[in-house]
Amino acid sequence: MKCYLTCSFAGFISLDENCTLLDYELFPRDKLKERFAKITAGIVTREEELILKRLVKKCDTIVIETNTPHSRYKNLKESIKFKYETPNMAGEFLRSNMEDLLKKTDFLKSDDDLTKIIHDLSIEITNDRLRKASESEDMFLIQAINSIDELDETTGKMVERLREWYSIHFPELDKIKNHERFVEIVADLGDRDSIIDSGVLDPDKDSVRTDKSIGAPISEIDLLILKEFASSIKSLQVTKRSITEYIDERMGEIAPNLKDLTGASLGAKLIAHVGSLERLSKMASGTVQVLGAEKALFRHLKTGERPPKHGLIFQHPEVRGAKWWIRGKVARTLALKISLAVRTDVYSGEYDPSIRESFEKRIEEIKKSNPFPKKSTKSKKVNEKETKKKRKKRDKYKKNIKDYY
Repeated sequence: MKCYLTCSFAGFISLDENCTLLDYELFPRDKLKERFAKITAGIVTREEELILKRLVKKCDTIVIETNTPHSRYKNLKESIKFKYETPNMAGEFLRSNMEDLLKKTDFLKSDDDLTKIIHDLSIEITNDRLRKASESEDMFLIQAINSIDELDETTGKMVERLREWYSIHFPELDKIKNHERFVEIVADLGDRDSIIDSGVLDPDKDSVRTDKSIGAPISEIDLLILKEFASSIKSLQVTKRSITEYIDERMGEIAPNLKDLTGASLGAKLIAHVGSLERLSKMASGTVQVLGAEKALFRHLKTGERPPKHGLIFQHPEVRGAKWWIRGKVARTLALKISLAVRTDVYSGEYDPSIRESFEKRIEEIKKSNPFPKKSTKSKKVNEKETKKKRKKRDKYKKNIKDYY
């Protein structure tokens, strides 16, 4: 006889080939959340072992619907009878007739019982997942790197406004290109005469004219508000430096190999982009390579344009500074080493300097073996044919978009 085994939040249910209830093993009411967590983690529960022991005595073949690795069933008695099919006939029948089947098992006592149990269980599971996500160390790191990006954007706009505002009084000071130094001078000294008399300006280094300024005079109230505005920007810059030091320290604790390979800032940006260090460790190196270039990737898939060679990893000095004809190779190598570094951080947590060393060695090999760009081996006719094909595909895509709108 052939039978089918499936699982629900209530427990394990077995049906025969006619979808008749054959056997069941329910979870204790007070341990539904615990058992669901074990099943989600791919663990064979005590209830599943019990029902399988009974089924092997009366069934020739047992078709199991499961996401648990099949190797975990090999230690069970007569596992040779097990076959795996997801979804199987019993699972589809259970999901379509859950209330009737669970009433036959006496799991449900009333008509409203199913809705109430599912509702309460869903809330408990969601609360547990939120709690675990909040406890994750890299969540604080993600918020910190996102704060750095927002501070960069905010201070950039504010410094631009301060330069434009202060140039009414002392336009020559705009020659100082370093934003932090410019803000510090305005916040601490204020008016033009104080800046000139203080000696903070180096005529050779700053090239700021101090003998004669074309700026307008400034009143005390205008100067006061300007200094307050500059002090606010200075405070944000100090905060940014503090957060940057925090990120550098935390990356050394959470992901030392990733930090060593990419630097603290880029490593934290990769983690923030995908949501967690663990999620990044499960990604293929090809996916890591184009993280941050999703728009270009989808454009390639839709229109046939060239695929992106890199995304966020372009910020790495080896990728950014590579010659154009080897940049793709360098980006692929870096993505591969990032995957290795992240997995080492997640699953062992030990610092391995050989990852960065092997990356540097491979980059040197790429540079030596590709000193000049290779000439295209494609004939002119082949290139023209490919161009026509891409143009035709692009025109078809544009037409579809136009028809849609």
